[in-house]
Amino acid sequence: PQFLLLPVAITLVWLGLARGIAPLHSMQRRIRERPPDDLSPIDPRGAPQEISPLVDAFNDLLGRLSKSIQAQKRFIADAAHQMKTPLAGLRTQAELALRESDPAELRRSLANVASGSEQAARLVNQLLSLARSENPRAMDTVKTVDVVEVVRALVGDWFTAASARRIDLGYEGPDQPGMTRIRGEPTLFREMLNNLVDNALRYTPVGGRVTIRVIAEPECVVIEVEDDGPGIAPGEREMVFDRFYRVLGTQVEGSGLGLAIVREIAGRHEATVAIEDPREPSPAGGAGTRFVVRWPRV
Repeated sequence: PQFLLLPVAITLVWLGLARGIAPLHSMQRRIRERPPDDLSPIDPRGAPQEISPLVDAFNDLLGRLSKSIQAQKRFIADAAHQMKTPLAGLRTQAELALRESDPAELRRSLANVASGSEQAARLVNQLLSLARSENPRAMDTVKTVDVVEVVRALVGDWFTAASARRIDLGYEGPDQPGMTRIRGEPTLFREMLNNLVDNALRYTPVGGRVTIRVIAEPECVVIEVEDDGPGIAPGEREMVFDRFYRVLGTQVEGSGLGLAIVREIAGRHEATVAIEDPREPSPAGGAGTRFVVRWPRV
C-alpha cells in the first residue's frame, strides 16, 4: 500500500502547489508583458492574500518612480525651452558679425556674443546645480558645517563683485565660530548661499547695501540676506521659488533658477526659506527684500 500511496501523494502535492502558485505565474506574466513606460499600479485582484503587502509596496514604488520621471521630463522640457533663447541670440549675433564690415559694429556684435555666451554658461551651471541638488547621492557627504566660517569666507569671495557696483556688502553676526554649527552637505550649502548673495547683488541698485546676517537661536541657525532692491510683492513671494519664474517689470538678466535651487537645497536638509520685509528702511529708497533661512542646529 505504501508504494501505491506515495505516487498518489506526490501527484496531489504537485497539483496543489501548481494551483497555489498559478496566480503568481499570472502576475509574473502580466508584469513581463508590460511596456517599459507603463508605470500604472498592479491590479492586486487574483494575487494571493499572503503577497498583498508586497504588491502594495511595489505599487508605492511605481508611484514614486512615476512622479520622479514626470519631474525629470518637465525639467528637461523647461531646460530645453530656456536654452533656446540664448542659443538663438548667439546665432543671430554671430550672423550679424559675419556680415559686418564696420569695425565698430563688428566689435559691438562680438560684445553681444560674449554677453550671450556668458548668460548661456550661467544657465547651464544653474541647471547642473539644480540637478546636483536633486540627486539623492548628494546627501552621502553630509558633515558638520560652521555657518560663521562659511559666511565670512563668502563675503570675501563676493567683495570684488560688490565693490565693482559700489554696493556695501556687509556681515552681521558672531565673530567667533562654534555656536552656529549645522549638519549639511558643504558644497550644496555654499551653493545655496552663493545663489542668495548673487540674487541680492543683481537686484540691488548701484550704491545700495546687501547685508548677510547670522543669528544663533536655540533650535536653529538663522541666515538672512537683506538687500535694497525693488522688493517682491507679497503675492509673488512664493512664486519666485518656482523654476524659471521671473518677476515682471525687472530689467535684471537671469534664468529664474537661483531661488529654485535655494529652496531645493533647503528642503533636502529639512531647513526652511522664506521672504520677509527688511529689518530697516532702505537708505537707497527701494522696498528691499530679506531672505530668511532657518537651518536646524547640531
